[in-house]
Amino acid sequence: MGRFLPLLALCAAAACEPAWSVQGQVRAAGPERRAVRGATVALRCPGSQQELSATTDHDGVFELGGRGPGPGLDCSVVVAAPAFAPARFSLAQACEDAREDPPGRCEVAMVDVVLSRR
Repeated sequence: MGRFLPLLALCAAAACEPAWSVQGQVRAAGPERRAVRGATVALRCPGSQQELSATTDHDGVFELGGRGPGPGLDCSVVVAAPAFAPARFSLAQACEDAREDPPGRCEVAMVDVVLSRR
């Protein structure tokens, strides 16, 4: 029983670690607004060498996420796909749930991207 309590405390602490998510859909401009499959969506943050990226699925849907307090509101979401002009969005504009502790971080962001053909 003595070993069980520290293990239980460790598991409880891991479950309380914050998580964040940036998700959305990429569609083509036009009357049909068709999903853009295979678009690259990247999260770029000033001063960071690391870039987190994802590829849209057959419905044009993507999700980026991780553990911790979330990316800074000064980050950008950059979307690129062949035959389309790239698009860039401020995370501050897309953030639906900014963290108060630590401030300036985004916990949940939703991005609806419409790409124009080149």
